[in-house]
Amino acid sequence: MTKSRLLKKINSDKVKYKNICSDSRIIEKGDIFFAIPGSNTDGLKYVNDAVAKGASAIVIPIEKKIKTAPNIPTYKVRDIRRELSLTAFALNSEAIEKKIAVTGTNGKTSVTYFLNYILLNLGEKTATIGTLGNSLIKKTSNENLTSPEPIKLSKQLVKLSKNKTKYLVMEASSHGLHQKRFYGLKFDACILTNISQDHLDYHKTMSHYIRSKLKLFSDYVKKDSRIIVNAETKYIDKVKSYLKKRSNISPIYFQKNNKFRIVKIKKNKNNSTTVDVKFGKDLKKFKFANLPLFQIHNFLLAALTLYSMGHNLNKIQKLSLKCPSVPGRMEFVGKTRNSASVFIDYAHTPDALQNALIEGGNLCESELHVVFGCGGNRDNSKRPIMGKIASRYATNVVITDDNPRYENAKKIRKEIIGNCKNFYEISDRRKAIKLTIKKLRKGDLLIIAGKGHEKNQIINGKAYPFDDVKISRGFLKL
Repeated sequence: MTKSRLLKKINSDKVKYKNICSDSRIIEKGDIFFAIPGSNTDGLKYVNDAVAKGASAIVIPIEKKIKTAPNIPTYKVRDIRRELSLTAFALNSEAIEKKIAVTGTNGKTSVTYFLNYILLNLGEKTATIGTLGNSLIKKTSNENLTSPEPIKLSKQLVKLSKNKTKYLVMEASSHGLHQKRFYGLKFDACILTNISQDHLDYHKTMSHYIRSKLKLFSDYVKKDSRIIVNAETKYIDKVKSYLKKRSNISPIYFQKNNKFRIVKIKKNKNNSTTVDVKFGKDLKKFKFANLPLFQIHNFLLAALTLYSMGHNLNKIQKLSLKCPSVPGRMEFVGKTRNSASVFIDYAHTPDALQNALIEGGNLCESELHVVFGCGGNRDNSKRPIMGKIASRYATNVVITDDNPRYENAKKIRKEIIGNCKNFYEISDRRKAIKLTIKKLRKGDLLIIAGKGHEKNQIINGKAYPFDDVKISRGFLKL
């Protein structure tokens, strides 16, 4: 754990404090207030509110100026997000023995899920933090951040530590890495699943997005950390160049003629899949009952990571056959009365949508259908790309609303449609799902993409209950 110089200075000044806070709405008397500049609002605007509520000290960026009461000490720091994280983890100390972080555009949630599944079945006490929430702490928000804010995260880790958790498996989003939400934590293993276009509304350029992802491998590693990289990612040359500059990193590359790679894939008559995998000098046979090919890759990334950390490969190998599907990731909903299949997938990037549709095409006996939209107030440059991909791989495309948030839903659909050919436009997502399922014929396959595990739809900033799985399952017998 990197130590907090700010906290050392505050302690040397004998400031009496209770805790820390970065939200003036919930600050309590005696808290140190961090005035964080955000994308929507600036914490400096709320310094007076924090002082009025009894803040014991104020922390601001070094380049800013404020006026506070003379008896309230103010500390200026060069990197306020970094200091917030360091202070949070220093105050909320944990003793989790092993930590694993997973980053990448797609596959973070799946690899995290598989790591948790394998570890639990190996008899380890483990917990996950990410898109699906905290596996051991009840989810309280409908739209949790993939990587929680540092104060919240540090308190979660304390609870997990008290619960005798040995392994923490955590998703590391590009936002979380760039905003240093878990700065100071050091991981025993760091995994890169892939990199493709996403979140350019925030990062603006792919270069900035990639650099944010790769910070995991420079700022959060130990001397003996295991670094696992999927070598099939589009930007592998940039990844390798970045890692070569760091002498303390010896990455393990998965796939592309490396020591660790898939040698052979065989589809069996009972819909199971047998995969021969090279682990150094050993050739191991893994069997999967119900996972699509891209999820098999994610399972093997998880397996390779735990193998590199010293876990028994033979025991890991035996767990593949009964491995469950990841919620909302090519999740099988069921069949219609005339034996058409319906799947739910979280795909909300061009690469993820393409992978899902390719997999759907492999499973499909007749026509492939897709229902999807794009989220509002997010990277709009990917919308026409996803429309083009949908038209290329699916026989029938239905463009509908995802989470418009604060953006005009009709405008979003129009941007998707720009490159579509074989499409229908149905704004109401429930109606789009119902009509498409009703249209399915024997041997057809439908993928409802974009929302996956989510339990609500956000329109004009308000969350309405909406579960793709439950809704589509209700229409199967029409």
